[in-house]
Amino acid sequence: MEHGLNRLKEILENNYLPKARWWPWKNTRRQITIVSFQELDGLVFLKFKADNQNFQLPLMKTTGEVNALRERTLCVEKECFVEAEYHPEYYSLISKLPGIEIEVISEPPRKIVSAKPVTLESTNAVSLLVDDAGEKYVLKSYRLLPETNLEALMIKALALKKFENIPKVYLLIKHEEQVAGILMKYVEGVGDGGYPFYTHLIEYLRKSARLLATVGLSAKLGTIIGNMHKALNIGHSDRFYGLEEIGLDDIENWIKRMHRYLNTILTRLDEIAAAGESVSPEWMEKWRGLIDNKGLSVVEEASSYLRAYEGLDKGRIHQDLHLAQMIYIPSTNDFIITDFEGEPGRSPEERVAKEPLLRDLATMVRSYHYLSHAAVMNAYAVSIDQASDIMLNHDPTLEWRLRNMIAMVNSYLASIVGSELARRYKEMSPRKQLSLIYPWIVERSLYEAYYESMYRSEWVSIPIIGLFDPLLVFLK
Repeated sequence: MEHGLNRLKEILENNYLPKARWWPWKNTRRQITIVSFQELDGLVFLKFKADNQNFQLPLMKTTGEVNALRERTLCVEKECFVEAEYHPEYYSLISKLPGIEIEVISEPPRKIVSAKPVTLESTNAVSLLVDDAGEKYVLKSYRLLPETNLEALMIKALALKKFENIPKVYLLIKHEEQVAGILMKYVEGVGDGGYPFYTHLIEYLRKSARLLATVGLSAKLGTIIGNMHKALNIGHSDRFYGLEEIGLDDIENWIKRMHRYLNTILTRLDEIAAAGESVSPEWMEKWRGLIDNKGLSVVEEASSYLRAYEGLDKGRIHQDLHLAQMIYIPSTNDFIITDFEGEPGRSPEERVAKEPLLRDLATMVRSYHYLSHAAVMNAYAVSIDQASDIMLNHDPTLEWRLRNMIAMVNSYLASIVGSELARRYKEMSPRKQLSLIYPWIVERSLYEAYYESMYRSEWVSIPIIGLFDPLLVFLK
């Protein structure tokens, strides 16, 4: 590069990073330290630190600002650069840099001839690559390089175990032992995993579809989740995977986490009200009052159910499993899970912690609830808050959700029968196993309310009413 590193660092700190979608500190300047800098045939590879966190930023020299990628382009004096994953030469060049290792899982790609974003709304760089034979790939490249890349570990293990419900994994791109990117097969679908459920539920609410049309799909999801858990927790020598006994310390940590979420939610909603951020203050006051008056009793009841986990198993789970993390394939009525990064609101330590396998079922139950809320809004042409009122007081989706939940849970339990995953449940009735899902639905609802209060406060009523969902009565 003709310009100095100091000038590049200045532009990154003051102009580029604060506006970047993937920057953890939105609209906030942070001082960075450039750890490594390499150049090769128009590729510039930067690794830098900010607040003791490691980031990578590969850049590709371009002839000017690319309109479609304006937010991912920066210019320094007379030179302009685009984030390199959106350039077809990136893969061939990055593999030649010192310190870069390509770990082949199945096979390398042919020559890449085109590259473009899959989305620019992700906190990672996600690009669609096409090779000279027309084969399509997705390259997921991580800007933040965590000490333990949960997704890379999960996807690699599932690929090596021949788990069928993830995209084919071709290779991992590593920089000094840290996974910097994953190259996977592009999966053609009609939408995310919620598509068939949402379209059917809209028709059901409008009285033009029968109730049970999607329970078979829910049963398939239960089997997929069971197979995923078996692939992650059986037959591994690495202790990152596999089952471990739950102790009192685990339970106390989970209870403390629920209380922390509750307190943070209340504080955040007060801040929203004080700053006048809410577009409907009356509704915000209503939802804040509901969780303030009844939230603690819900948490305490859920805590008592968590204590039944002592002596049971925890293991490697998805952690953030919901329908939007999947692609629906209508030709086979199947689902492909595409995201394994874990809950974004967790600390690095919490993100890699093992938890009861049934928690993944709880997050799916919550996903049905979110989807149903959206369907009520659409079918009845009401606002978020009005739909929350409807679902809190007279939920027209309750039977639909209950039947789909039961189909999913029963299919999951059947899929693990006879495996090591069921070793602690042999003497436990199905009814008792159902009750073990209940506290995790509460915990997930609290996490969602915490997350929405931080980033999408207008949605906060959805997880708050989830704490009082009448469906929970069937689980206790």
